Amino acid sequence: MRTLLIHTAWLGDLVLTTPLVDHLRADPDLEALALVTTPAASSLFHRDPRIDELIVYDKRGHDRGIGGYRRVIKRIRAFAPDRVLCPHRSLRSGLLTIFSGAWDRIGYSNSVFSLSFSRMVHYNPELHEVDRLLSLAGVEPNVETPPMPSLFNDPEEAGAARKRLADAKIGHPIALAPGSAWMTKRWPLECWIELLRTMLLDHEGGFVLLGGSADAELCDTIRDAFSAADAARLLNLAGVISLRESFQILRLCRAAVVNDSAPLHLAQAAGTPTLAIFGSTWPAFGFGPRGARDRVVQLTPECKPCGIHGKNQCPTGTLECLRGITSEMVADPLKEMLARK
Repeated sequence: MRTLLIHTAWLGDLVLTTPLVDHLRADPDLEALALVTTPAASSLFHRDPRIDELIVYDKRGHDRGIGGYRRVIKRIRAFAPDRVLCPHRSLRSGLLTIFSGAWDRIGYSNSVFSLSFSRMVHYNPELHEVDRLLSLAGVEPNVETPPMPSLFNDPEEAGAARKRLADAKIGHPIALAPGSAWMTKRWPLECWIELLRTMLLDHEGGFVLLGGSADAELCDTIRDAFSAADAARLLNLAGVISLRESFQILRLCRAAVVNDSAPLHLAQAAGTPTLAIFGSTWPAFGFGPRGARDRVVQLTPECKPCGIHGKNQCPTGTLECLRGITSEMVADPLKEMLARK
């Protein structure tokens, strides 16, 4: 069976799709598996042997408009899928399932264009996103051993990451990812600085600051808050390395401290113990860490959650859900995580 997976959402969503990819790949009747996704997310699957064909849909750039949409449809039709799974709930993705020509089209019942599906699956808001995605393939949640996301471990990329840390003389690092696309998901700058002041005394190894180009200035500001001697233990890679290399760096870290953002899911895929700071959103939405060694730090003010996603400004103007989280509230569970073998 030739199977097509359509998911053009955020980076973290694509990382969480990988257990579904593994399940589809294990099907003895699978002939080929193709993935339709965004340019940014496509880099995560570079040389991934689980994906036979990667179809990049640059919906906000090169493929914007009717002409670009037709090009993507042409590539999908050339793949000739028998089955399409569509976790993305937008109108454009729903229409792609129709135009794919596949006889078996599966998606969520609450999708914008659910009529495009030959089979609809209930979107259960109480499940973790990994389990929701797996439900599209009829897989029941595994409570005892929850499936974890994964990315292809490229040996060449792994070697480059080890060399980068060695060249910077950074050993046994802790990863910090202070950024997020949304203001109400970002633990304040001064809190990250205070956390580092504590951890520089209690952790003998180094620290790696991770993020995209939009986070580079934030990470520079954090590093600049320290003396030259302390800053030498802080390696700022935000905006410097690719997503794939960030994943490899995380594999070498003893722990990762993250907001509710893409680095959380990269750390999960890397198998790195993850401490996630949640502000305006809930882990119960299905996007929290789920490993046995992972931890979540959050407050529960009455105004939380103020939305399913983050916001660019706090509706109450207080950012109580994040400003109330002290550095000690993060440092203490982090030290406990590091103490565990």
